[in-house]
Amino acid sequence: MKFMPLLFIILLLNFASSANAHSAGLNKQGCHAGSQPYHCHKVPLVVPLNTKILTGKVTHVRDGDTIEVKGIAVRLSALDCPERGTKKGDYATKIAKQFTGSQAMCELTGAKTYNRLVGYCSINGTDFGKYMMENSSCKVWEKYDVWDRY
Repeated sequence: MKFMPLLFIILLLNFASSANAHSAGLNKQGCHAGSQPYHCHKVPLVVPLNTKILTGKVTHVRDGDTIEVKGIAVRLSALDCPERGTKKGDYATKIAKQFTGSQAMCELTGAKTYNRLVGYCSINGTDFGKYMMENSSCKVWEKYDVWDRY
């Protein structure tokens, strides 16, 4: 009986700390935007191994050469864009973001890099890589143009 109040306090503290750890809301990517340490809960969608074409809406643009189609990250093959956080990289991201919500069709090469599928994408019928090369400072990365598109 002497230990009941102590046990109650320990359980209460344990519950309060675990409840407080997830008090912040999630952003579009399933991450705690304001909490530290920053962490995400969104489970990546699994794409069947035999999938060669991924179609759907562009749900998010990470930067000039990485988009998400139906929440699945796709690294554009052969496209080399400046990094976000630089003037040219932020501009490339801005250009790419205009396609958010548009219909995409990505031909997947079968490669993966940094937890992203790799593919050549067209958005609303326009070759996304070519568009980015013509309208931003992105350029062709010949080493990774595995299908000699550019």
